Amino acid sequence: MALRRESFLPFSRPVIGQEEIDEIIDSIQSGWLTTGPKTARFEEDLAIYNGAPYVRAMNSATTAQEISLQIMDIKRGDEIITSSLTWVSTLSTIVLRGGIPVLVDIDPRTLNMDPSKLEAAITSKTKGIIPVHLTGLPCDLESIWTLAERHKLWVIEDAAQAMGATYKGKKIGSNSRSVMSIYSFHPNKNLTTGEGGAIALHDEKYLNIIARLRFHGIEKDAWKRQSKEGSLHIDVIEPARKANFMDLQAAIGIHQLTKLDQFNRRRGDLFKRYLKLLNDVQECILPWEGDIDFGHCFHLFVFRILPEKAGLSRDEFVQALKDRNIGSGIHYRPAHLHTYYQNFYKAHPRALPAEGLPHSEWSGERLLSLPLWPGLTEDDQDLIVRIIKDVIVSAKKKS
Repeated sequence: MALRRESFLPFSRPVIGQEEIDEIIDSIQSGWLTTGPKTARFEEDLAIYNGAPYVRAMNSATTAQEISLQIMDIKRGDEIITSSLTWVSTLSTIVLRGGIPVLVDIDPRTLNMDPSKLEAAITSKTKGIIPVHLTGLPCDLESIWTLAERHKLWVIEDAAQAMGATYKGKKIGSNSRSVMSIYSFHPNKNLTTGEGGAIALHDEKYLNIIARLRFHGIEKDAWKRQSKEGSLHIDVIEPARKANFMDLQAAIGIHQLTKLDQFNRRRGDLFKRYLKLLNDVQECILPWEGDIDFGHCFHLFVFRILPEKAGLSRDEFVQALKDRNIGSGIHYRPAHLHTYYQNFYKAHPRALPAEGLPHSEWSGERLLSLPLWPGLTEDDQDLIVRIIKDVIVSAKKKS
């Protein structure tokens, strides 16, 4: 009989404590559910934690990135360099602004953008670079910044998975060589608010722009009009979306932030334990844990199955784990392989390198994320690894 877990174990689960619950109840009882004082407090706390002068929260990281590109005045035909091994919103926000995401391949060791590929991707239409800190491991920012500054390009960091990560001893988002950094607070992230995202920025001149772009084009703190000190009169400066962040979300985030370092340490312990437990498995490539300069926040444990050695493909491996009640994730199918982007790059062939994206595609066919969250137990982790080894042994017997 195949080794299996009694009940299904998801690859991620948020850890919500009584403090968050009590804060939500306080918000409900106060009558202030939408954007208000707790949102402002969360933004201030997050800015202090990250070492960025300003942080502004909104309804998702996708909206945050879309707004950041609007602030940078991306126009039709403008080119933004990024990588394909990411969630599609990294590309889609560029396309929705009329821009063209120009893709470079990844470093197969880190799964992040390979800086050595950037120079060849720059044209007269290039406006900026969006490096993606995939899995919580920072990109080689020094190389990216140096090249961007030489070509007078801006850098916006996609830090959706990098809350609490560090680069050369400083928190992601704290260095002003990047004009902005974007965070996600989705339930599977290291810090969650249910849903939500934020922009960390360094230039005060963008604050009023963000305020109006995330709330109907109304400048400044529109939420204050409902307070005793506020004015009911408003002025719409430009058409804009409704993307504000709620106090109900901030009630969770305020306390998640105080636990974030503890959460990340626990994730790191589990990550390193996976490395030891799987060290003898020759049928996969284990992830790099970073070093003193590349301070991983251990959002995901992504390893790559080698079908020629394991006797089954990645998708077959994922299904075998699911059959044994172990969940996993695929982070990610390279964005340029999705139907829309296959057609997009047929129309914009120069936005892909002539040699293609071999490392992105090779890894994209083989990677999967194992369960990793602060509440995962060592016993469950032991069972996951035993099941992985058993799945491989069984597959090799059949092949």
